[in-house]
Amino acid sequence: MLAAGYLLIVAPLLEMYSDGERSLADKRLLAQRLEASAAALPELQAQLSELKARASTRDITLDGNSDAIAAANLQSRLEKLAGSTGASIGSSEAIPAESRGAFRRIGLRLAVNGPYAAIANLLGAVDSAAPPLVLSNLQIHSMVRPMGGGDPANARLDAAFEVYGFRGVEAPSPTQQ
Repeated sequence: MLAAGYLLIVAPLLEMYSDGERSLADKRLLAQRLEASAAALPELQAQLSELKARASTRDITLDGNSDAIAAANLQSRLEKLAGSTGASIGSSEAIPAESRGAFRRIGLRLAVNGPYAAIANLLGAVDSAAPPLVLSNLQIHSMVRPMGGGDPANARLDAAFEVYGFRGVEAPSPTQQ
C-alpha cells in the first residue's frame, strides 16, 4: 500500500516539482539574456545612427544630369586615378548606358599601360573608389619582359578593362511626360 501510494501520489508530485525547477531555471536564463540585450541596446542604437549617418553622406552615384555628363565625369575621375598611380590611359571609349532599375549604368572601356605596380595600384584605386565603380572584362598583357631575368614588378604591361558606375535617374517631372 505504501508503494502504491508513493507511485500514485508522491512520484507525480516530485516529477511536477522537478519540471517546475527546470522551467524556473530556463526563465531565469532567459531573463539574464534579456537584461544583457537591454543593456546593450543603447550602444547598438548609437552604432546604428552612426552607420546611417555615414551611409547618407557617402556618394553612391556618379554626378551628372545626363549620361554624357556622367560618362565625362567618370572619365575625368579615371584619368586622375591613373595619373596618381603612374599608369597611362592609351584610349577610352564610352559604352552605351543601360537602365538598371532606378539607376543608369554608365561605362567606359579603357586601354592603359605602365609598370606592373602602377597597373595594380590603378586597379586597387578603382576597386576602392567612391562612388563605387565596377571593374569588368579585365585583360592584361606583358609588353616587355625584364632584361636579364630582372624583377617582374618592373615589367611594362598593357591592360584593357571596362569600368562601370551608376547614375541616379530622377522621376520625370509632369512637364516632361
